[in-house]
Amino acid sequence: MKDFFQFSHYLFVFAHPDDEIYTCAFIKELMSRAKEVDVVYVTSGDYQGPEVIEVREKEARESMQLLDVPMKNVHFMRVPERQLMGMVNETREKLLALATEIAPDCIVGHDFEGGHNGHDAVSFCTSRVAETLNVPLYVFHAYHGWPEKRIWNQFASHEPTDTLVLTQDTKALQDHVIATHESQAGFFNTIKQSRSY
Repeated sequence: MKDFFQFSHYLFVFAHPDDEIYTCAFIKELMSRAKEVDVVYVTSGDYQGPEVIEVREKEARESMQLLDVPMKNVHFMRVPERQLMGMVNETREKLLALATEIAPDCIVGHDFEGGHNGHDAVSFCTSRVAETLNVPLYVFHAYHGWPEKRIWNQFASHEPTDTLVLTQDTKALQDHVIATHESQAGFFNTIKQSRSY
């Protein structure tokens, strides 16, 4: 298994506030090891309209407080979610500028898995940024497949992977992080009822 903890400065790139639920145990462990962690939210989860931006960003900040990430290291790009697919090149350039300023030695982002077009667009942007900066890229899974047959918490590819497995304590942490995203309670209740959760 690769040493996931060998780097000193990690940049996590998420499509929306709440996507950190998939990596929260890793982030918390990095913080406990005194690693530098920056988090970028490409959109503010404003698919339902701009009026939810303040709520979604507040929830993200509460989540980051649980994970001990300093607020100065939490960045909101505020790309409008409904426009993301048409703004991939601009988003990539904006993310590259921010990542260049942050100067991480490791980037963590969404896997390109075909479950959510926003996740996949951000995955593409993140992979191009990591390649341009010549920085290692690690990816995490969320979900893939058609909504009625959605597979959660598994990579779409069946290639061998190095995986960090949640313990009972880190699963409890994930539940606390999920609880900070009250506006998404319905979505998370659906995930929790899935056989693959």
